[in-house]
Amino acid sequence: MQTQRIGGGGRCALGVVVPAPAGYSAAMSDPASNTKQAMRVARIALIAGLAITAIKFGIFFLTNSIAVLSDALESIINVVAAGIMLYSIWYGSRPVDRDHPYGHGKIEFMAVGLEGWLILVAGVLIGFEAVRRLISPAELQQLGLGLWLLGGMAVLNGALAVYVWRAGIRYRNQVLVADGKHLMTDVASTIGVFVGLLLVHYTGHQQLDSVAAILVAAAILFTSWRLLWQSFHGLMDRASPHDTQTITSILDEEIAQGHIAGYHKVRHRLSGGFHWVDMHLHVDGDMTIHQGHDLASRIEQRIQHALGQANATAHLEPIEDQANLTEDDPAATLPRSDRSGDDA
Repeated sequence: MQTQRIGGGGRCALGVVVPAPAGYSAAMSDPASNTKQAMRVARIALIAGLAITAIKFGIFFLTNSIAVLSDALESIINVVAAGIMLYSIWYGSRPVDRDHPYGHGKIEFMAVGLEGWLILVAGVLIGFEAVRRLISPAELQQLGLGLWLLGGMAVLNGALAVYVWRAGIRYRNQVLVADGKHLMTDVASTIGVFVGLLLVHYTGHQQLDSVAAILVAAAILFTSWRLLWQSFHGLMDRASPHDTQTITSILDEEIAQGHIAGYHKVRHRLSGGFHWVDMHLHVDGDMTIHQGHDLASRIEQRIQHALGQANATAHLEPIEDQANLTEDDPAATLPRSDRSGDDA
């Protein structure tokens, strides 16, 4: 916490430190435990991905379907992505050091971006091959057995996708969330291939196989765009609207209760699954150092508790100096609840 000498003597009416509510806990989610669980999920995803990919290629050799081949190629990307995910979770969990004071969590956004590029390449290749097969259709075979196997793969892959995605939400891991979304797209692709082969089986129109593959490629390209966009925003430290609302709601409550007079320069960023927050709080200049420290620590703990894995830093400024702040930030002289804009 950054503090400044803000006056001595006297207990002020504004900013009196009150005890934390009964039952309140400032304990954050255990990062070490989250990382361990995320690594376990990533290993399961990798092993399951290898098995699913092998079976899909078996279905391709059985049916000679370009749509099934496109689905199998996407599964290869799933395996590569799972390997990248495993490494990035391990690397991102490394503790802060002198060269990385904010930790190594940004690698998660880099991993999401790399996964997006891999999916983009797969989508382009699948689309190219599907168009080629559409022009020169190939004879399909043993569609009945292939459909049964493909349906089973869709169910298994769906269960894996939900498992990975929910684990990412639970352990606040961006890579797991991204991989879960990717797997869900893979499930949608498999279902599309299944429907296409079903139509081929009952109508005899071989071109429908290529049409299904083109639709799969389009879905893959859309997922690629979403992952690349997510990676870009993460690396550029785009503020989460949800986090902004959480932080400012707590500070507005502190103003309403008379503990602080206002605040400004509220900034926050996400590094992997860890939140970094800093803010300037306006308090009574007659507050003692101990009172200011206790007040700032309690507010920091409230924010950390609300965000989960987080570190909040409060800088205290005497309310008497607000006139000097007006030149640089006119809104800084007012309580946050009286402002019309958002300087976060």
